[in-house]
Amino acid sequence: MKNNRWMEDLYLYRMKPAPPKLDDFQEYIALYFSEKDEKYLDWFLHHYEPRLNTIIMQTVQEYAMPGHFADLKQAYLFGIWKALQKYEPSAGVPFLIFKEYYVKNEIDEYICTMRKGASMGSVDEYRTLKKAMALFAKYEYKFDEETVTQIAAEIGKSNKITKEIIRCGIDSTHYTDFYRRYADEEGESTAEDVTRDDTSNPERLFFKQWQTDAVFDAYENLDYRERSMVADHLGFCPECYGIYELGKDEAGKSVKLLRKGKAYIDLAAEHTLSSPDTAFRIVNGAYEKMLIELAIDGYIHIVELRRKKKTKTTIIYEYCADHNNDWGEIHYTPGDDNYEVTRYVYADKKGGFFFAAAGDWIVRQSEKEKFPQTVIIPVTKI
Repeated sequence: MKNNRWMEDLYLYRMKPAPPKLDDFQEYIALYFSEKDEKYLDWFLHHYEPRLNTIIMQTVQEYAMPGHFADLKQAYLFGIWKALQKYEPSAGVPFLIFKEYYVKNEIDEYICTMRKGASMGSVDEYRTLKKAMALFAKYEYKFDEETVTQIAAEIGKSNKITKEIIRCGIDSTHYTDFYRRYADEEGESTAEDVTRDDTSNPERLFFKQWQTDAVFDAYENLDYRERSMVADHLGFCPECYGIYELGKDEAGKSVKLLRKGKAYIDLAAEHTLSSPDTAFRIVNGAYEKMLIELAIDGYIHIVELRRKKKTKTTIIYEYCADHNNDWGEIHYTPGDDNYEVTRYVYADKKGGFFFAAAGDWIVRQSEKEKFPQTVIIPVTKI
């Protein structure tokens, strides 16, 4: 009998029968506070879980922590619970935005604990660590007594404790970034500095450069028209990759100006194409070629989807991990909050969670009522 316990982790908060679906997640939270009834939090978690699975899947891959999916998911839920203790609906801030500070704290603490065997005792201690590491970078990573004394004075700790904090920070840079992520007005994740940390990690910088070189190699493997149009659309020089160009200011003096990306309608005119849609297909086709090449060479992970069936009641997509020609299948009923995986790919059976990226994309497409024939989704950020 196959061990499918990992699948159970995807449906920790699923309710049967499914609870009523409201127009906005904020409505569940408003009812939770106004009626002081826990069932509305359960309803929220039931409908939010597909999105939560995708968030945790990305965290697992980003920090290379297979086997920690369920625990990271619980840490995220604990962050939601903490956020609820502080949240004031009357403030006018959507809960999905408000909670990000708290869930990020819990995720960071879990990662630090599992990777180091020790964690910060509180958010204040974590901020002290961040401030100490920012000062450590400011003073050019010197660890002599004079520098330690300066840092200790600025963070209000003894020299001995300051040394321990810096050592902890150096170790932690291997595992977690010293920044917070918040959601913007549309619920998308964005980075914001709390206490700036300019520490550098040689291994991380090396692999980032390694990945960057691979991106440029993939770009160079495009044909001439594709390279030219991608460069024009994104706003960089196709020869030197520079993002600035010489121009004139109001006084006629030569100045360095930031290159502006060109719209598809302008690309179509410059490259004598029949329509902006043609320009769009060429540019995005080039992106997909690059993503496939990067995935095959192991620099990133991607999910490819191809539509198998589309009716008013059923959408069926096949999905593939990293262009390996092993296709799974996902069924979706328009209007539902979740999807059914009828056939998993081998990579998912090994804990890859590629299906979650594919399924979440399909659910989101239902809001637009558009289900394209094929699409490539980058799972790893470049």
